[in-house]
Amino acid sequence: TGKPDQKDLSENLAATQGLAHMIMECNKLFEVPHEMVTQSRNSYVDAEVHSPTLDELGKQVDEEGGNYQMYLESLMQNLQKEAKEKFKGWVTCSSIENTELAYKKVGDGNPLRLWKASVEVEAPPSVVLNRVLRERHLWDEDFLQWKVVESLDKQTEVYQYVLNSMAPHPVRDFVVLRTWRTDLPKGMCMLVAISVEHEEAPLMGAVRAIVMDSQYLIEPCGSGKARLTHICRIDLKGHSPEWYNKGFGHLCAAEVARIRNSFRPLIAEGPETKI
Repeated sequence: TGKPDQKDLSENLAATQGLAHMIMECNKLFEVPHEMVTQSRNSYVDAEVHSPTLDELGKQVDEEGGNYQMYLESLMQNLQKEAKEKFKGWVTCSSIENTELAYKKVGDGNPLRLWKASVEVEAPPSVVLNRVLRERHLWDEDFLQWKVVESLDKQTEVYQYVLNSMAPHPVRDFVVLRTWRTDLPKGMCMLVAISVEHEEAPLMGAVRAIVMDSQYLIEPCGSGKARLTHICRIDLKGHSPEWYNKGFGHLCAAEVARIRNSFRPLIAEGPETKI
């Protein structure tokens, strides 16, 4: 007859129900036993990158009497210089959802690449900056909690936030020093951030990840739109360098796509009218 018999239907239903159950219980299914985690304490943990304090950050500035403000200023000047030179020396990759993705190697001894993801957003630069800075809950479903640890001036703060992860990866905690500008030439806005240690920011997640570099450049591109470029280098703790090379960049591209999509209007239900 060409129709599946009852046995085939029953087996198909059982397989579908089994898969649905695995999806529902994915957090338990992919959980790593504690004993296995304790046995995996190896050189990766011993060689981890440590975040500097605000004072240590200032000492990285070449000039005498350097401070964290001068360090942040140098990051922003370098970003403006790169943008002016059209980001030369980056290797372009294939990407998703009408985003642009590229990387370059840093050469500081750490194997993690620096990634750059770009996208056009239907909102002016200042609005996009605010979405990144204060409205992460609108575009990141893994965003669990946050707090401003210390306000250093009107445009600089120590900021702590927690991101959820699918099992077996732990909930990750970030503490960053970040500063932003809205008064740059040609209507540009900018946000730069880097991980720091702070005595008033105890661990809120299970693991503290390290933001080695995070820079958002937002440029006007006509008709109330903006071009968002995110340059990113983060040690999430628990991934191999090979995974970073193959997968992390696509997470960066997906992030800027989510920011862009958070500005898209909801499609109203019902028939179209001529009003």
